Amino acid sequence: MVAKQETLWLGYLEAGKKGSLVVRDVTLGTGTPSTIYLFNQKKGKILEYRRDIVEPKLRELTEEEADAAESLREEFEKAKTGFVPRVARRPVSLPPPRKKRRDEEAPELDVEDEAPIKLDDDDEEEDDGPAPLLDEDDD
Repeated sequence: MVAKQETLWLGYLEAGKKGSLVVRDVTLGTGTPSTIYLFNQKKGKILEYRRDIVEPKLRELTEEEADAAESLREEFEKAKTGFVPRVARRPVSLPPPRKKRRDEEAPELDVEDEAPIKLDDDDEEEDDGPAPLLDEDDD
């Protein structure tokens, strides 16, 4: 019989005053190999951490900390129920682009129905007609 592989790892994140008991569920993937999800007990949330920064700060639980393992698991399971991984929040695909309106689909305008455009010549300077044309021979 094959032993069931543990999917949860319980440990401690050593980060000074921000240190906390943590749970790592290997089934929760971030979609990128450079980050991991950890449940942070102090914050009560599953957070995404950069792997290269956080992994050196993780350690196994001490005997005293191991006594809190059952309550840590319960808090993690409660946080996991409302958690949606970043990969699942991405849209599967972008919606198709909107089609541009074709000329054939544009409504036809009846030019005869429109009123004629009146040009207002009052604003322009009045002149006495067209300027006389000069022949080159008249010089």
